This record gives sequence, C-alpha cells and structure tokens, in this order.
Amino acid sequence: MTEQNEKEFARNLGRAIADARRAKGLTQEKLADVIGVEQESISRLERGVTLPSLSRLMRIADVLAVPITSLIRSSSGRPVDQAQDLVEKLNELSGEDRAWVRRWVEEICAKLALQHRQ
Repeated sequence: MTEQNEKEFARNLGRAIADARRAKGLTQEKLADVIGVEQESISRLERGVTLPSLSRLMRIADVLAVPITSLIRSSSGRPVDQAQDLVEKLNELSGEDRAWVRRWVEEICAKLALQHRQ
C-alpha cells in the first residue's frame, strides 16, 4: 500500500467510524470513555490522522455494534471490497428495487466505458 493509499484508507476508515458512531447516537467523548481512551484519540481516528490498532478497531466495532469488516470494506479502494459492500446494500432491497438498481448500474457502466473508449 502506498503512502497516499494509506492516508486515503485512514480518512475513509475514520469517516466510517464517525458515521457508525453518530448512527449509534454516541458522542466522541462517550465512545472514548467506553473504550478507555481520550476523546482526542477518537477525533484523530475519525479525521484519519491515525489508524487504530486491530484490537482497538475490534473494540470500536463491538461498541458500535457493526461488523469490523463493514468498517474496513467501506474504507477500502479495492474493487472486491467495494463490490461486497454493494452486495450487502443490495441485499437490503426488494427484488424489484434490486432489478432497478442493476439496470441503472449497467447503463452507467456502459456509458462510462463508451466515454473511455473515445
């Protein structure tokens, strides 16, 4: 992983943690208190200044009641991770809505592929 990729991953992971924390209705201070760190540590994680250790990330995921894989996958730039993230979102939709999204994505991909060939 290049330094630029690591920085982008850290920012995306921080954003995913912040989104999950807000969805759970927790402040940075409360999350910090529950996992036993200073509020500034949570702020630095959420801003992408630092990456959490694996054990800390596991603790954060437990407190926020989200799968650790969802935090990592949503932060990844790898196509396979992005695809899996989309699969999980599609699974939440009705069959009719999934079919609509699939048609829409196929149209957009075809248009983008055509633009890149020109």
